[in-house]
Amino acid sequence: MINNDMRSYNYFLLGDYDEYGQRILTDKPQGKIKMAIYILTQTVSDTSPYSEASYIGLTNSDINDTYIVQYGEEKLKVLYIQPRGTLKQVFLQSTSAQ
Repeated sequence: MINNDMRSYNYFLLGDYDEYGQRILTDKPQGKIKMAIYILTQTVSDTSPYSEASYIGLTNSDINDTYIVQYGEEKLKVLYIQPRGTLKQVFLQSTSAQ
């Protein structure tokens, strides 16, 4: 069932650091990732590493916390990855919220 919700999304990467210590986002998409993305409707505990997540994704692709996923007009930063199980659970935050 979840495979029906999987879509291909462009992704960007956070690369080297600038003079202020912030990671620089690549200008062009670095590839595509197949993922099902949903709006997170429940509040996550304030003490968790993904408390600022507003989206949750499921994927079986290789992914890490340097990925920025293009979701329509929004860009979503990967906050935390739960790798257990067949699919990785990915917590995402809109980059406009940072």
